[in-house]
Amino acid sequence: MQDNVYRELFLTESAEYLKLMSQCLVTLEEKPSDSSSLNEVFRCIHTIKGMSATMGFDKISQVSHSTENLLDELRNKKIKVTSKIIDRLFACLDMLEGLIEEVRLEQPSKIDIMPYLSDLKRFLSPEGIEEIFPEPSFEALEFSEPEQQKFNQMDEEGANILQIKITLDADCVMKQARAVMVLMNLARLGEVVKSLPNVDDLEQGRFGASFIAVLISKEKIEIIRQELSNILEVQGVEIILLKTSFTTPVQAEKYAAASYVKKIQSMRISVERLDKIMNLVGELTIAKIRLLEISKSYKLKPLDEIVFFVGRLTSSLQDEITQTRLLPIAYILDTFPRMVRDLAKKDNKEIDFQIIGSEIELDRVILDEISNPLMHLLRNAVDHGIEPPEERKRLKKDPRGKIAIEISRERGQIFITVSDDGRGIDFEAVKRQARIKVLLSDEEVAQLDQKGILDLLTLPGFSTSEKVTEVSGRGVGLDVVKSRIEALGGRLDFQTQPRGGSRFILALPLTVAIIKAMLVKVQDETYAIPLMNIRETIKIDEGEIKLIQNFEVIKVRDEIIPILRLDEELGLESQTFKEGKIPIVIIEVGNKGMGLIVTKVLGEQDIVVKPLGTIVKKTKGIAGATILGKGNVALILDVMSLGGGVDGRSKINR
Repeated sequence: MQDNVYRELFLTESAEYLKLMSQCLVTLEEKPSDSSSLNEVFRCIHTIKGMSATMGFDKISQVSHSTENLLDELRNKKIKVTSKIIDRLFACLDMLEGLIEEVRLEQPSKIDIMPYLSDLKRFLSPEGIEEIFPEPSFEALEFSEPEQQKFNQMDEEGANILQIKITLDADCVMKQARAVMVLMNLARLGEVVKSLPNVDDLEQGRFGASFIAVLISKEKIEIIRQELSNILEVQGVEIILLKTSFTTPVQAEKYAAASYVKKIQSMRISVERLDKIMNLVGELTIAKIRLLEISKSYKLKPLDEIVFFVGRLTSSLQDEITQTRLLPIAYILDTFPRMVRDLAKKDNKEIDFQIIGSEIELDRVILDEISNPLMHLLRNAVDHGIEPPEERKRLKKDPRGKIAIEISRERGQIFITVSDDGRGIDFEAVKRQARIKVLLSDEEVAQLDQKGILDLLTLPGFSTSEKVTEVSGRGVGLDVVKSRIEALGGRLDFQTQPRGGSRFILALPLTVAIIKAMLVKVQDETYAIPLMNIRETIKIDEGEIKLIQNFEVIKVRDEIIPILRLDEELGLESQTFKEGKIPIVIIEVGNKGMGLIVTKVLGEQDIVVKPLGTIVKKTKGIAGATILGKGNVALILDVMSLGGGVDGRSKINR
């Protein structure tokens, strides 16, 4: 059981280190003099090497060790950072990722690491040969006067002052990792106060087959000898007991087991357990709503008080569990600089890639779903958008193309914009493909406006690429993006300018589990409208509805707002309104408003979003369902699809 815990910890931390290394290598390739990125890569590979050696994952430790040697020469400026070396280091990351995946799947390793290890030798400098280190001796240890006073005192208290020489196997692959393990074991038996060579040299492997440690301990010498002999690849242990003088804790403080009391500051929780907790909180929220309904019916003061208290606790619990599901969007974006870099090299293009706002947090479920759509957009930007350097020069553009992902948060929504300064979308090419693939007539094509042309791009199988490559041309891309985003209750919008680039805008909810919604009646049916989409609710007179170019509109504070009759949209009977007043919910569609005519506004409420079946979820205007306090089901309206687009222009006369 304990081995499984350490294994899971190794897998989780290794994945984090690989992601960090990938980011730093992209930066290092752009700025070869960036020592901080180089040092960060070195630190990560050094940590993976130590962890894998401790866990007995020999292939991972060997690849890490050889890569560390190359990075050490780069740090010491024995060789220079080149594009070929960066390629090799990325190859190392890919190999480590494969080896770690084998560990995750608990399957025998089939990856041959020898070609990679041999290839690395081509990049090492002639000086990159293993250094010969002198054999350490007890006589070489020197102690200051304060150290001697310290150990005289410990001797009087009954502690043993021990000099311990540890000899490792001659063929020990990861001697630095073994040395660290020895020091950690000694720290559990007493206080390690000195080593020869020092701790930094031991960590870097700058020693031969032996090293010396000085230990203060009240344990029996035979117990200490046995503990050390049980460590793998420890060939011999020599212990000398000294009665006077010696040493204070300096280097080995970092290995002291802080000592027997250690406060846990954070824990790792599996995604499955978090999802179960979120589901339970959802059921608790439904029960809270039901309790609130009962309280209103019976009007008992003691019940009102407990309902208020339970409601407050449930809301707090809901907020906390929602926060635990939030992750910075950087969690999925951090791998994209490497992807853009690889795609650009394959296409012989030069691209500057920028990410803005990666610290903004999103629900884990949404992050899982938008990773592939964002990848499709980036692939399209590299392949379709950015021109080759020669073409950009001819167009008097910077030879280096620019691609950016910008994340912002507005009114309870997340907006992700993927933009490039490439060639934009070729409208004529889209029209040609529309005739061939969508079978539109010349007259229909001629009537297409810019939005209509762009809408064609999201049809399944539609592509303007003239050739099929590893990146694009198979008609898979924007249709996947659009369907995924809409399934999350979001929307996709795009803008383009010939030779001026393209912008794809994803609007997403912060979370998809429990949301605030406005409950409304349309005839006898109850519907929920996500509160993040609502600007305001108003009541108007029938006479305030005007007709402009066959569109029904109202005027609200000098703004002309188109309206939609939900009874017609949902296929219900026409609504009647008491006292002639018409309730309208004004929703935000892009930067413009649209009014939804309802029978009655019931009020605001937390709702638990329940997914719909495969057939039902394809219904236009329906985003999901929720269970109300009385146990009945209410459908959640997808107001963006009802609105017909980001600016409402597709609303037609009925």
